[in-house]
Amino acid sequence: MSDVAEHKREEKRGKVVLANVAKVIELQAESSKSWEDAVQLCLAEAVRTVRNITTISVSEFTAAVKDDAVQRYQVRCKVAFAIDDAMRAH
Repeated sequence: MSDVAEHKREEKRGKVVLANVAKVIELQAESSKSWEDAVQLCLAEAVRTVRNITTISVSEFTAAVKDDAVQRYQVRCKVAFAIDDAMRAH
């Protein structure tokens, strides 16, 4: 049975069926080492306050340049996390 058919069947039985929903936040970070290090810094900051992280997507790479050399690697990341039952109650 397809997911849609199962969902409709559950609705007919009077059960509330919640779709899989993720919340997304956007963070920026920079590193003097590499873009990969900047992404790790984004993730490290996110895990300090966010639970259930499922993905991190890098939406932008930039670099600060001085004297013909990269000085700072900068990234903008979107961090997705699953919404748990406690958050859904609000």
